Amino acid sequence: MPGPDIVLVDRSREPAGTPRLEQVARALQTQVDRDFSMVWGVGARVGAAPAGTTPAGAWSISVVHGGVAAPGIRAGADGCPHAVVRSGPDWTISVSHALLEMISDPDGTRFIEGIDVTPGTPVRRVRYLLEVCDPCQVFHYEVDGVPVSDFVTPDYYRVDAAPGTAMDFLRRLSRPLQVARGGYLCWQDPADGRWHQKRPDGAFTISADPLDPGGNPRADRDAAFAGDSARHDVQAIRRAYVSRRGRGTRIPDS
Repeated sequence: MPGPDIVLVDRSREPAGTPRLEQVARALQTQVDRDFSMVWGVGARVGAAPAGTTPAGAWSISVVHGGVAAPGIRAGADGCPHAVVRSGPDWTISVSHALLEMISDPDGTRFIEGIDVTPGTPVRRVRYLLEVCDPCQVFHYEVDGVPVSDFVTPDYYRVDAAPGTAMDFLRRLSRPLQVARGGYLCWQDPADGRWHQKRPDGAFTISADPLDPGGNPRADRDAAFAGDSARHDVQAIRRAYVSRRGRGTRIPDS
């Protein structure tokens, strides 16, 4: 399926090397073509950028060591989305996470309506920011020996989804809008005009300031929860919530 050109750029202190980067790019291409595009209807052409160069017009995912740049997806000077992920043992999962969220919502402006999951609130519809890996980011699988991220399906947001419907690709989640411990879910509530989130520890929080209706939603959300610095650091979240023994296969619902 056609889509943007996205290149992997290794700017870490201990580069993986071009052969490894190309191997990961091939595995990610398989994930996009075989798994993700069949569910979400979007695609991409994934490659590696030798010597850390980024072809003109291509989106990039840069792998950096801690402290060089904050992880996350942002618009570059060229107007294209570019992502930064941290190096470490699970760097390919982080890259997969960034890749799938870039192609499903390049500008960070896409919402899907659903029922508010906050306990004790009246039944009402809210607007969930589309981040396809966040709710299940502690789960992963392998493609040609390369660990890649799990992701939710469109049915994840449907409270009327039939029993047995896949909420995520690996079927680790059992019901709509469920968040695995270690995952995130963020939404706008029209009732109070603020950002809400369910955090990795299961806590529900509300932004102190009203949302900016004229701003970029993803950037506005990040600003609203600026103290949550680990939001986009998949490496840090997996260190905190994923058992090395279980490799994320038995994470309880939060």
